[in-house]
Amino acid sequence: MNNVLLIDSDYEEAKDFVKGLEEETKEKWDVELHENNKVYGVKRYIKFFTVAWKVFSKRKEYKNKTILCWQQFYGIALSFFCRLFHINKTFNIVIMTFIYKSKKGIAGKIYYRFVKYAISSQFVDSIICTSKQEIAMYSKIFGIPMNKFSFVKWGAIEYDPKEFDDPELKKRDYLFSTGRSNRDYKFLINAIQDTKYNLIIACDTIEKIKEQNIEVRDDLFGRDMLRYMRNSKAVVIALDDDKIAAGQLVLLHAMNLGIPVIITKSHGVTDDYVINGYNGLIIPKEKNELYDALKKLEVDKNLYKYLSENSKKEFKENYTKYVLGQNIGKVVLKVEG
Repeated sequence: MNNVLLIDSDYEEAKDFVKGLEEETKEKWDVELHENNKVYGVKRYIKFFTVAWKVFSKRKEYKNKTILCWQQFYGIALSFFCRLFHINKTFNIVIMTFIYKSKKGIAGKIYYRFVKYAISSQFVDSIICTSKQEIAMYSKIFGIPMNKFSFVKWGAIEYDPKEFDDPELKKRDYLFSTGRSNRDYKFLINAIQDTKYNLIIACDTIEKIKEQNIEVRDDLFGRDMLRYMRNSKAVVIALDDDKIAAGQLVLLHAMNLGIPVIITKSHGVTDDYVINGYNGLIIPKEKNELYDALKKLEVDKNLYKYLSENSKKEFKENYTKYVLGQNIGKVVLKVEG
């Protein structure tokens, strides 16, 4: 058996990534798809454990191999089983896209102890974060040495922006926002309601609202979402906790499509991905700051074009899935020694 990549999305997500990964590591990688990204609630968590148990049960097949877990909970649950049953360490586990957000009450304490028990074990060789500041934060939270973590900038599938052009949609003259994790849609809605701006939010986890100039859509995914993004005036990303890395994928899609981004300051994203005034506009999470940024994009066409062109250039050079695969490959090579 070759090294294995465990994913929960689709093969299209992994195709260019695996190409970069194999070229960097000079090793063959098998892709195991355990689709779980469209399942919610308890069923989603049950799937994490059943997938991990399936891999654990055939662990002898992975001897001297690396298991790369694109879905972090596949790796967390797998390392939990390895530690719980005191097996000998015969393979490497690398956990990608690690994000931890504390939960309240007894459930939160159990969740914390479960994650710590798993990732602090000898079975986890590297934990990959998508922002630098998270490394120090998670090291402190879990009492784990910082050298167990690695920072890798995230990547996205590269598309030809023109294939999403829709002149009729563009006539609607709207701002666009999307994403589930760590979003502050309350701030964004309060800021935009009763203004001259139109806003479309693509998110299936918030309630639809009755505002004349704001539309919440729960049915925009994949290419449909990208079509709405491509034909918007700007993409606005309002983040909740400014210490958690979230919003990178939306940011990267917008960069790929050449749509300027306004994003609230977040150590988890803006420090590592956005240069203010170069490939996006970073603002404090305040209404007037948002209005000022929107006005800049309206009146300064040169700035608009500058942000758009720089974003496309940055994406192509640094943020494709192929480049991500290469960067993750560098981490894997360190783990394998």
